[in-house]
Order: sequence, then C-alpha cells, then structure tokens
Amino acid sequence: MVVAGEDRNDRLALRVLLEEFCPQMAGRIVEINDKVRLHQASDANLAARAETLASKVRARAVRDDTSVACVFVHEDLDNTDSDAYPIIRERVQKALESALGNVHYALAVSEIEAWLLLFPDALSAIAASWSLPAKHKGKDTGRLPDPKKILMNEVSGAGRRYRESDAPEILDRAAKLGVLDRPVGRNRSFDQIRVDVARCCTEHIRK
Repeated sequence: MVVAGEDRNDRLALRVLLEEFCPQMAGRIVEINDKVRLHQASDANLAARAETLASKVRARAVRDDTSVACVFVHEDLDNTDSDAYPIIRERVQKALESALGNVHYALAVSEIEAWLLLFPDALSAIAASWSLPAKHKGKDTGRLPDPKKILMNEVSGAGRRYRESDAPEILDRAAKLGVLDRPVGRNRSFDQIRVDVARCCTEHIRK
C-alpha cells in the first residue's frame, strides 16, 4: 500500500482512514513524501506528473522488495463541490490509472478539513472548548467555502486553535469513538474514499 498527498498531515490522515476502513492494511502502508500537484495541471503536465509519481512508487517497491497492491493519492480541490467535481476527479483518476494501475484519487472537497467537520464528537474530544456550531451540523460540508476557517474561528474559537497537524488526530479520535462510518452530514469525496478503500480491500489485499 502506498499513500501520496500534499503534505505529511494529509498522508497521516489518509492512513488513519485506510487502516480503519480496511484493517488488513495496517502495517503495510508506506508513503511517498513528494508534494502532489495534479488537478490544476495541463494535460501534458498531468501525464508527466503522474508518471513521475509512478516512478517513485515503483522505486519504493523495488527498494522494499515487494509488490504494490493499491496506491491512494490525496489532494484538496480548494474549491466547493459542484458539477465540475466529478469531471476534475475523473480526469486525474484516468491519468493516474494509466501510469499506476490500481490507484485511487482522493480529491477532497473543498479540502480535507471538510471531512473533519463530519465528526463533531471527535472535535469535542480533542479539546473540551471545541464545539461545532449547530448551523454546520448535518450539512454537506463539501459546499462550505472555507472549512479550515470554520475550524480555526468557530470550532476552536478562543481556546487552542485548530492546526493542520490536528487533522490525523481528529480522524483517529473519530475511529476510536467508532463514528468514522457514521458521519454527521455528508461529503461526496469522503463517501468516495470509503468506496475506494473497500474496493482495494476486497479486490487487491491479500488476507
């Protein structure tokens, strides 16, 4: 299992989801540390970037003397959900498939912080002063224009402010609370990653 993403926090957050939704992945996940920049690339650059990532994945497999079951690549859309989302995601997904084979492109709408807003109990468990305002509960978090700002200014407020490095811990806390499969609200990119993990787990992971 290989994970790639924009930064270490995002890769760690993705790792939490993979291991929770497919426990067989625990202990099998490695990371590619290079920053991912895909969805805004031109067609020519996209193919080249996908192939560069594929080369690094293959090199890591050779170094570890192993095969690669699946690759998960995370990136933030940095825009709200819309009819354009599946088109953008499919374009990158196809480029990655051409270069890598069994790959899943986790394009978060509007950013990975939108996933965190689906788990208000986990947010409150991180810090007693943290609370998700009622106006954001049960909503489509992919439609929120600035989830990170909500976390920093409305959830964490006057107490310890949300930091990007909190993302993996929040998802880990949601896993420990047993709520990762019971989001409060919806986000189609979060739904998609759950489907993709289940597919990889069923079709490509050796028991």
